[in-house]
Amino acid sequence: MITKKLIVSNHNSDLEWVKMTYDYGFSSENIVIYDRSDIEKDWSHLGLNIRSPNVGENIYDIMRFIVENYDCLSDINIFIKGNLFSRPEDRGGTNYYTTKEKFIRALNANYFLPIERYHPSTSIFVNCGNFIEPTWFPNNDIPRKYFSTFRELLNLMFIDPPNPPFTRFAPGGNYVVPKGNILKYSVQFYKKLQMYCSHIEHHTCAEAFLIERLLYIMWTEDLIEKIN
Repeated sequence: MITKKLIVSNHNSDLEWVKMTYDYGFSSENIVIYDRSDIEKDWSHLGLNIRSPNVGENIYDIMRFIVENYDCLSDINIFIKGNLFSRPEDRGGTNYYTTKEKFIRALNANYFLPIERYHPSTSIFVNCGNFIEPTWFPNNDIPRKYFSTFRELLNLMFIDPPNPPFTRFAPGGNYVVPKGNILKYSVQFYKKLQMYCSHIEHHTCAEAFLIERLLYIMWTEDLIEKIN
């Protein structure tokens, strides 16, 4: 029997909507919630409720979960944000990350799958709206400490990595990830990524956004981890 776990990273969202996943094989027994909300709330009726520092966006929580569960991962791990279906109007409005129909498909998936939607407002997209972006990072106003470009990140993490002009990624870092895709790399690999996006003084950092853009390529391509 295939085991699954839903991992939710939350910041100030009402998570009662998560109960919809109960119709697709999920329950409080296989849901983990990392909550970094400004006001702490008990979500234990929905799943394992873990308080998380408000650093590194949801990317920090993804890496934290992998590090803490590396030796006991479920066969399928579904990483989502608590505001999967909604964001404030000034940051994209409703249905920003995906639609209910696409999320239900993700809940049923036993394979690697970005959880996304058609993005007509993006400057570059391929196929059915799959998001790609130039591998330069445009916003120099976001604090950074360890690296400033996607290329620098690739060189830190891999031996002889590719140098693509564009990178494919799911905005928000929402993915269905089989255990085997995760275990291509060591636990130390994920500890480094967790450390890179854990600026204690900044809840948002450039490293988190660059690692968000790394997830697709690292989980789908045959890259060689740099051990150091």
